[in-house]
Amino acid sequence: MFRLGQFSLIVLCFTACWGSEVVVVAQSPILLHPQGRAAIGAPDWEQGVRSLGPSIARLKPGEHRQPFPEEEVDVVTENLSLWVPTIRIDKTVWDGTIEFGGHGTTGNTRTNRVFASVELERDTRHGTLEIDLDYVRSKANSVVNKHHTLFDIGHQWLRDADSLSWFAELGLEYDEFRPFDLRLTVNGGIQKLFVDTETTQLSWKFGAGISQEIGAVDDSVVPEAVFGMILEKQLTTRQKLEADFDYFPDWSNFTEFRLEAEASWRIVLDEQYGWSLKLSALDRYDSTPGANKPNDFTYSLVLMWEI
Repeated sequence: MFRLGQFSLIVLCFTACWGSEVVVVAQSPILLHPQGRAAIGAPDWEQGVRSLGPSIARLKPGEHRQPFPEEEVDVVTENLSLWVPTIRIDKTVWDGTIEFGGHGTTGNTRTNRVFASVELERDTRHGTLEIDLDYVRSKANSVVNKHHTLFDIGHQWLRDADSLSWFAELGLEYDEFRPFDLRLTVNGGIQKLFVDTETTQLSWKFGAGISQEIGAVDDSVVPEAVFGMILEKQLTTRQKLEADFDYFPDWSNFTEFRLEAEASWRIVLDEQYGWSLKLSALDRYDSTPGANKPNDFTYSLVLMWEI
């Protein structure tokens, strides 16, 4: 089965074969003014090694710095109120959240767990584009017992004053403990919003698509149906519940199916800086798991920054 370490080894071997002829071209990072409002040129790393003082001095804010457009901000800097060089997001285009959490123990047992997630959303000419990336890795006594990355991108085509819309989704799933290297899913269909109030939105979706488990013993393309339900409930001005349930049966045999269910409870801690506490749970079920268990359950309590 494919491993990230194998990929690193391939890259190292490739570099060794080319020797000094290898030239890596990459875009220089942009560091930010402590206020998140001024662009500062990327440091000269080679010069910095030779003379650290002048290199650091170039990062100091000054009148010669060119300001960012008002709508662009440094995500982490704005939320933490201290300077952390990260990415710039145009808030007039993108909405979303960044989540990070972890925990660990030491002593008789040693455990650690890291969870990170990025969710982005933007309006398009005909609807809404959504991007979702989740990463989880945990170890117990130096042995990895959970490690997966989930990437989803989808678009929903909306029409004014119409509760019926169309959707299309692409998903990629990497899981070290599944009997495949990568799972690819593509599906689309219709979505109907049948409860829409100030505090509650409830909709169902139906469609069709395909899935393929790349690197599995059986890597054939499987045609699937899609049945789903989406719930958003505003409990108070500071608390919100969300739930998403998807059922993917094999068109040729409905006894073979996948289930994905996710629920979260969000509590706003600081409206000014966009801080929230989020308790979430994700359950992924596969009726054909091979030698693995069919159910994979992940839960997390994380700090969330709203863009």
